[in-house]
Amino acid sequence: MTTSADFQALFQRGKRIDRPALIVLWRETAQPTRAGFAVSRQLKNAVQRNRARRRLREAYRLAREAAPARAALVIVGRPATLREPFAALTAQLRGALAAIPGGRPVR
Repeated sequence: MTTSADFQALFQRGKRIDRPALIVLWRETAQPTRAGFAVSRQLKNAVQRNRARRRLREAYRLAREAAPARAALVIVGRPATLREPFAALTAQLRGALAAIPGGRPVR
């Protein structure tokens, strides 16, 4: 996802799945799955926010087989995104994606 309107639509009307290190906002679509990434301003400086966003993108790359085939997703990083071990972050994201109706089972 690239446009501000796409992000705003999910923030306002998307369904939400909370995990300790991240939030997944989602909505069913007719198009193939698209994902966008955002990070909370609770992470005070840009270096931390960019690092958290990179960790989320990589975790999604490893966990995307659990995502539904047709959905719009925004994955929002919380401050715990930087504190969690990477394997735990990936497991949280995989579990959240599998919890979306139409999601694929976690392996």
